[in-house]
Amino acid sequence: MKKKLIVTVLLSGFAGVTHAKNSVTLYGILDGGLAYQSVKVTQGDNYIKTSNFGMAKFNGVRNGNRWGLRGSEDLGNGSKVIFNLESGFDLSNGKSLQGGRLFGRQSYFGVSNDNWGVLTLGRQSSIAGTTITPRGPFHVGYKQAGHLAGAFGASVFARMDNAIKYWTPTVSGLRVGVAYSGNVSKTESDVGGVHTEKKDASNWLSAGANYGRGPVGVGLSYDRFRKNTIDSKGVKHKGTVSMWNLFGHYDFESFKLDLGYGQVRGAIGNPNSATVEMGATPPIGLNAEFTPLTKGMRGDGLMYHQTNGYRQQAWTVGLTVPVGEFGKLLASYQGALTKNGDRGFDGVKSNLSIFSLGYEYSLSKRSLIYSVASYATGRLKFDNNSVNPKAKLKSTVLGVGLLHRF
Repeated sequence: MKKKLIVTVLLSGFAGVTHAKNSVTLYGILDGGLAYQSVKVTQGDNYIKTSNFGMAKFNGVRNGNRWGLRGSEDLGNGSKVIFNLESGFDLSNGKSLQGGRLFGRQSYFGVSNDNWGVLTLGRQSSIAGTTITPRGPFHVGYKQAGHLAGAFGASVFARMDNAIKYWTPTVSGLRVGVAYSGNVSKTESDVGGVHTEKKDASNWLSAGANYGRGPVGVGLSYDRFRKNTIDSKGVKHKGTVSMWNLFGHYDFESFKLDLGYGQVRGAIGNPNSATVEMGATPPIGLNAEFTPLTKGMRGDGLMYHQTNGYRQQAWTVGLTVPVGEFGKLLASYQGALTKNGDRGFDGVKSNLSIFSLGYEYSLSKRSLIYSVASYATGRLKFDNNSVNPKAKLKSTVLGVGLLHRF
């Protein structure tokens, strides 16, 4: 059971300031285990192989390690002031994640009402974080078995700074959300006859919907990020990346079937063009293992996912099968196609396939053990007249872990 901390106890010095009912919940997740991981990329006679065994790369695998404070103040008439502060950390060494931020996972507050919905301000997930992230047997966890580090990448989950987000109430199983992040800032100076201008008018729009009724569930998300800046040297940086996903499931009781498809269009990993903040996770998932092979093909040093010609399609099918009262078997297939027709990339194309199996067993309402086995294979190729040889990818993950919620 989550610990309920009454605000009048936590902040006794402020007792009597308000007569509204206040509460704060302290919560968290601890997730750690042991795993073997191996990734090998071969191109002609050359290859790069990395492998590791242990805990360092296998904590926060099913769900990221975190602790947080979630609170509300009842204003009456179905209205509440709400807030959520959530910090992510590495269980193996205790260091903060999300760039060392105190509350890097979430830090927002807002107002909710039973009739008109929820409005929040601050650092929070994109709409896909609610409509897409929880879907599928491996959702966005489990390393390459999940959509985030697998075939889909940042399109299924990202965090927005300085965001305002609105969710409608759920009506007949349908809920719609929209979020926007963007600040317009401009600095000009004229010193010694030298005029300089610095500007940032970048913005991010996120929208989507959730539907759930009986055995049916559907999620839709759309994100558009526009970069529009002028740096201190007067260089303009512009670009747009758009991403959308459609996921759904049907629960047959004896098993649950999940399906998903999504697309990405535009430079997703170039900070001077357009990008989304994903922390340590590659923005294009496992496809990122191919990108270093394209770094030297252009004079500007950009890789093939870092220019506006980048295109990505990804899809998945998954099964969740109950095993007894406390267990469930997980299985999924993910696939992806990527390409970039911009100059210098010699018509680069890649394909990716990921096959995954897993098992979860609940020890209690708050604790479970899990295991995962995932194998991926992929190819990168160029135009027939290209001097660049084809490349191959093989990636394996084997792991077991324990998760506890408090």
